[in-house]
Parts: sequence; structure tokens; C-alpha cells
Amino acid sequence: MLYNVSQLLMEPTGSTRRFELDDPVPGEGDGRRATGPVHLLRTHQGLLLSATIRVQTEAECGRCLTGIARQSVIDLEEECFPTVDPSTGRRVFPPDVTEGVLHIDYSQMLDLSDVLRQYLLTSEPLKILCREDCKGICPECGADLNVGVCKCGEAQVDPRWGALADLLNRDGG
Repeated sequence: MLYNVSQLLMEPTGSTRRFELDDPVPGEGDGRRATGPVHLLRTHQGLLLSATIRVQTEAECGRCLTGIARQSVIDLEEECFPTVDPSTGRRVFPPDVTEGVLHIDYSQMLDLSDVLRQYLLTSEPLKILCREDCKGICPECGADLNVGVCKCGEAQVDPRWGALADLLNRDGG
């Protein structure tokens, strides 16, 4: 996901470039692709990157372990600063910003791999579910409770609690 931005950096403030991203997802060997429009705007110090990236992902439900195909949509907006002035070749020091800054390397190449990977990681939900009312799997036999009732029957009563179970049965509980 390397893009040569040297020509845009030599143009006046307000110049733009638009391209369609269609690259493999960084760090993934499963053939997933990141697609979507990317806009670059020349600012007085560097570039403003804005993009809406779509990635088709495969995941497992956190309750029933069923495979799920889902689409992640990521909205990127990042500032990009050059490390070398393209017209003079002198080293340029970006403004004092500690986080969230992309650096354009000495050969005027902008690498989107790491920022896309970070956005993908933070966009994933903590618990992915196949549906909101997923019943999960039976802890005894592993049957999918969304498909039907498992064949485990009623839970075995610990004999130490047998007297209390008798009381429940007598009261119709």
C-alpha cells in the first residue's frame, strides 16, 4: 500500500488527488482486500488523507462459533507530513504532534499499511455475534442451541442438593 505523492507535494496548497484503493489487507494471508476511495489534499505542511475503506471479513460468533461473513467500514482521516522537502531534498521536521501522524518517507512514498491495520483492529467489536439473540452452545455436549434443544436433558442434580430439589418438585416450581 505504497503511494508516490512527490508530485502532489510539489503542487500548491489545495491541490487534490483521488484514487481507488484495492489492495490486500496488510498482515493478513487470507486474501482479504481493502477497497474504497482515497482522497489526498495538499495542505501548507503536508497532506490530509481521508478515505472510506471497506474490508470483507470472516469471523466466528462469540457464543455459537458459527462462521460469519461481515463487512467492516473504516473512515480514515489522517495528516501526513513529509520527512524530506521534495524540491530541495533537505530534511523537514514535522510539527510537534505526538500521535496520529503519518510520515512520508525520504523517497516521497506514503505507506498506508500500518494505519489501515490499526484502524481495522480498533474497528472490530469486542464480541462478534451472529445475531443479537444467539443462544450459544450447550456447555455439556456442545450442541448449537440456535438449531434446537440439546439432548443433554435436565442437568444432573448434585446429590448434596437433592433435598432442595425435592422441595422444588413438591411445590410445582
